[in-house]
Amino acid sequence: MKTGRNGTVLALLLFCSSLGAIDSWRAELSLEGQMTAWTLAGFEQTGLLQSGGRFVPTLKGNLSFNPQSSFQMEASLHMYGNLDFSNFSYQGATGKINAYRLWLAYRREQFEMRAGLQKINFGQAKMFRPLMWFDAMDIRDPLQLTEGVYGLLGRYYFENNSNIWLWCLLGNQQAKGWEIAESERWIPEWGGRLELPAGSGEIALSSHYRSLRKEVSLSGTDYPGEFRWGLDGKWDLGPGLWFEASSCISSSKTLSIPRFQDMLNLGMDYTFPLGNGLGFTLEYLYYHSGSKFLLDDIKLHLLGSMLNYAPSIIDNLSAMVFYLPAADKLFNYLSWGRVYDNWSFYLIAYLNPNDIQMPGPGSSSESSRLYLGKGLQVMASYYF
Repeated sequence: MKTGRNGTVLALLLFCSSLGAIDSWRAELSLEGQMTAWTLAGFEQTGLLQSGGRFVPTLKGNLSFNPQSSFQMEASLHMYGNLDFSNFSYQGATGKINAYRLWLAYRREQFEMRAGLQKINFGQAKMFRPLMWFDAMDIRDPLQLTEGVYGLLGRYYFENNSNIWLWCLLGNQQAKGWEIAESERWIPEWGGRLELPAGSGEIALSSHYRSLRKEVSLSGTDYPGEFRWGLDGKWDLGPGLWFEASSCISSSKTLSIPRFQDMLNLGMDYTFPLGNGLGFTLEYLYYHSGSKFLLDDIKLHLLGSMLNYAPSIIDNLSAMVFYLPAADKLFNYLSWGRVYDNWSFYLIAYLNPNDIQMPGPGSSSESSRLYLGKGLQVMASYYF
């Protein structure tokens, strides 16, 4: 009889403790987003004019079991459209609605696993990014929007500040970042990254493998492979110094896809003690593609510089100049931004060549022709 009473007491204690554990769970769900409107006018003979809008609603959720463990999710849409004019004549309209982010993540103190449509980016470079493998973020875009990729990403953080990434991508067909050819959609892509402390900075090694579509194979019976590796590092030695290198090796035999695609970025930044602090960034990019590693065929050099100054806590001024030695061409951008609690306003002026795009991912797209010659862009964004 005594034993039964003790068992009942123990069961009640376990039940109460389980209720306390459930009560310690914390669930949050929020809806936020961004609405943007812009007008861009080109002042060349064609008189290009574009007006457009973008809406990115985002649903975020968080379920915490304790301070060290939680589930998080994010689901968002990208809705945009624009009207194009030339010499004050209507040229047409474009618009699209697609998924922007759709992922679920499990996080612990030193571990994270994230699955779904997500942004994966890494590296040290700011303007010219050899490690732009899975995104298309442009330093000239004040909103820093980019499409995501479908996949599974795991990251583990060690106590010595090193960390390891492992990923597997599936369902992505369109070329990403610097990729030239499309991927075979339902063959997994996989890769990883290891970041290690190195003195006053860090160094990292990355790799990725994917299968190209059958259409880029001469035989049409197999899937050509493509292997990428990358090495990057950054150190704070007064000025910040970094490098970022990447090489892509393809087994495709078609002439449109080079055997090697190699890139090297060297960069530095420094904040001069002038006023509220004048930030200066300088980068150099070497690009090569051809049949041999770093040799023959196509070679390209690109220089970039950027100045940033904040005259007040709500204002920011930025100037960017890019130089393409092979064509002896300069690409110039000047922007002013003002940020309030929920509003951001931008005024961007550009002065570029009339006949050539700045090299990089997306330089051959139809929208990039808007930035030829001289022009002005006005943009307003509301965040809720």
